[in-house]
Amino acid sequence: MAPHSLLSLLLPALAILFARVLADDSLESALLYPLYCSAEIKTCDSMLYHIDNDLSKEQLAYFYSVNTSQIRSIVHRNKHDYLITVPCSCKDINGTSTYIYDTTYRVQPNDTFVNLSYQIYSGQALKVGGEENSFVAGNEVSIPLVCGCIEGSSQIVVTYTVQENDTLSNIASLLSSTVSGIESMNKNLTQNPDIIDVDWVLFVPMEKNAIPNQGAGKRQKWTVIIGVLSTVTLLSMSALIVILLRKNRFQQNSEEDPKAVSKILSAKRTFSLQNQHLHNENMEDVTAFESERPVIFSLKEIEEATNNFDETRKIGEGGYGSVYFGVLGEQEVAIKKMRSNKTKEFFAELKVLCKIHHINVVELLGYASGDDHLYLVYEYVRNGSLNDHLHDPLLKVSCISHNLYFSERSVKELQVTTKTDVFAFGVVLGELITGQRALIRDNRKPNRMKSLVTVVKEIFQDEDPVTALEAVIDGNLKGSYPMEDVYKVAEIAEWCLSDDAVNRPEMREIVVTLSQIMTSSVEWEASLGGRSQVFSGLFNGR
Repeated sequence: MAPHSLLSLLLPALAILFARVLADDSLESALLYPLYCSAEIKTCDSMLYHIDNDLSKEQLAYFYSVNTSQIRSIVHRNKHDYLITVPCSCKDINGTSTYIYDTTYRVQPNDTFVNLSYQIYSGQALKVGGEENSFVAGNEVSIPLVCGCIEGSSQIVVTYTVQENDTLSNIASLLSSTVSGIESMNKNLTQNPDIIDVDWVLFVPMEKNAIPNQGAGKRQKWTVIIGVLSTVTLLSMSALIVILLRKNRFQQNSEEDPKAVSKILSAKRTFSLQNQHLHNENMEDVTAFESERPVIFSLKEIEEATNNFDETRKIGEGGYGSVYFGVLGEQEVAIKKMRSNKTKEFFAELKVLCKIHHINVVELLGYASGDDHLYLVYEYVRNGSLNDHLHDPLLKVSCISHNLYFSERSVKELQVTTKTDVFAFGVVLGELITGQRALIRDNRKPNRMKSLVTVVKEIFQDEDPVTALEAVIDGNLKGSYPMEDVYKVAEIAEWCLSDDAVNRPEMREIVVTLSQIMTSSVEWEASLGGRSQVFSGLFNGR
């Protein structure tokens, strides 16, 4: 791998993510302006708006240091969020008097202040400085949450975090407030009140008589249930009508075009999930992707596309089978041929790829079965995959992933989330640093393969991580970069590869750290008088 590969791969990732996180390197940004204290009001009751993240009321009570009786449910776009009543006090923060509610939290491994604020406290935690030193696993730390007080006894201030598709008017409607009332309490709205952004923290003056009581959530829940049942009933009736119409049309076509009927029946016979190689218990798996079901090809179509799996058409081979180049109609495809005893892997890959639709992810076109094999049909990546650009493109390797960029749990349980992307990004960082593929041969056991994830984790399990890292670094990079910076990149990779998704960082945190590394590296090159070629020309359009 060329010496400049590290930055040439990092910069596109930064460019894609940078727009989302410009204000995230400090919580004291355009996202959050604490409310200054009034001379007349030092303490009051206030409310914190918690965006639902599947925490129970008992868990919320623990994290916010309150009783469950202080937590009320509120419906926002058919999901249940929460209003949490807390005592709000005027406190001195770095020489400024602001309204704060302090809760306590016991730090877990790999926790960061920013990560904690967004994952548990809806981005409402105020960063006051020194958090990096106190955020040590096992420490019990104080988390300052911004709150507010207002004159008069008829209103209470709600600390609200802006969500997608929010406007001032619908926030005002949700919290029984007014647009003018919200504008008057938030200085970040004074320049352009028509523009608000996701994750902004606003203070909303809410009418106390509009606070939902504990039973309101249940009534709203029944309203939602009745609405859903009505919709399902209507859709079911519509579906029945469509089925009857199609059946009638099918009967007409059978009289007019016997060949068309034969083709339809043939396709039904090739429905791969009903053939002799797949067990009946797997039929329940079909429903998992019924709404996004790919095309079902016949074995004959697959054989014709690959010229009966001609060896000259083979473009890759992996643990689960071989990959062949083919042409279906006018489309070039890559067809993975798997043994019939790989049913579990077949379903796992089928389910995951049916749920992922992205311009930079190879698209699953369909599948087939027969002749004691299972087949997955993908689009053919003519210009090569990310794998080709990271490694020697002349090596003959599979262009289809074997789930090496997903954690084992993600593949088994189909937990495809943003944290799945973070895991994959960690694998790519590992490839950048080591110059190795995601799956490599184990030097100690030549007949076995080893995951690059294991290699990265072993670096930090070693008594001397720096020496362990130097032992696996891509030889082409040695002497062309500051060692302390590549060590930081390796730390990010290990963080991204945490087994538990909760412990993985947010992409906003990764971008901030990579930006700092890039700045440090550019300064390092400048200190060499421009003799290094790693960053030369980086900012002049090349």
